[in-house]
Order: sequence, then structure tokens, then C-alpha cells
Amino acid sequence: MDLTYSLNPQLRAEDVAALRSAVGWDARKNKLKKIIGYTYLTGACFNRDQLVGFVDVISDGVDDALIRNLLVHPNYREQGIALALLELVIDKIREDNIKTINVLFEPELEDLYRKAGFRIIGGGMIDNEAEEF
Repeated sequence: MDLTYSLNPQLRAEDVAALRSAVGWDARKNKLKKIIGYTYLTGACFNRDQLVGFVDVISDGVDDALIRNLLVHPNYREQGIALALLELVIDKIREDNIKTINVLFEPELEDLYRKAGFRIIGGGMIDNEAEEF
């Protein structure tokens, strides 16, 4: 395995959509075309030319950064890719002197985010595209 990590790589919506599908999320290919390249920061992990890990960050560039869409292909899990991607973007956010780094995650991922240095607090979310509210 030849894993490489990159900040703000050139990505195709099709590749991110395929990764989303591989982890069981909706592909959102058309919406990704509007998003990719327009967020504050993107981190990616490649095995040669295949995108196997992805994370993006939105930010105002001063006070807040929100880490979102952390994805690791199921065939590449348990290899430290998620933590490495988090560390990659956290280091850049800190380098840019942004005050807080935030993330929303499912409860079963708490250990991962603690390892990455997050203090766990309460939060909530409304998904306007979910079938049930």
C-alpha cells in the first residue's frame, strides 16, 4: 500500500461521490460539483491514484472552523487514515490561527475525536434533507 496525504488537492466530484457511496452515504455528485474547491480546506488520502480518505473544512478564517465529511473507504479502515486526516487539517487550521475547531459526529466516533484532541461537548443538528424529522 502506498498512502499519501495532501492538503487542497485537485479532486473530481466523481471520486468524492464514489467514496461517499462506498461508505454508505448518498453520492451527491451534482452538489459536490458546487462544493469541491470552494471550502476553506480539504484533506485527502490516496492509495496511488485512488481517493481512499477525504475531509473538508468550512471556516470564516478567523474565529471558527468546522470539520465535516470525514470519510475513509471501508477497505482502508483501521489503518489510522481518519486520525491522520484530522491531524493534517487541524495542524493547518492552527497554523492559520483560527480560534476554534468544531466537528459534529455520531456517538460511536467519540474515541476517534478524543484522540484527535477534541473536548467533547453537546450539540445538535437538523437535516433538512432527511426523510423523517
